[in-house]
Amino acid sequence: MLGSELMNTRTLAAALAGATLFGLTAAQAAPKPKPKANRAGAVTVTVTVTNSRKVDLVQLQAAESGSADWKQVLGPVKSGKQASAKLPQASDCRFDLRGTFDDGQSMDASGIDVCADKTLNLTD
Repeated sequence: MLGSELMNTRTLAAALAGATLFGLTAAQAAPKPKPKANRAGAVTVTVTVTNSRKVDLVQLQAAESGSADWKQVLGPVKSGKQASAKLPQASDCRFDLRGTFDDGQSMDASGIDVCADKTLNLTD
């Protein structure tokens, strides 16, 4: 009886490992969703941010172009790494962006159309 219990345990472990592996593969193969509404019903745009600077990004803030209502949209991103920032879709898709870096410097970019260009490359 001990042998059959051990066999059932191994079979169960193999089945769980296979299911987990399948789940990860299926999730990676799924197509990327289009901009969608969040819980409050607002549509968001996802922007891929690449930190090509030699120092880490501390945070990225965004405000609708011309607004002073800055909101943090991305936390730390190591030098040489990428991350995704979700921005609420503005009526004209234009945002002012402000990046703050580990060396105390900051970068500003105004009037970025995040609907047309969904990538942002931060450089020295």
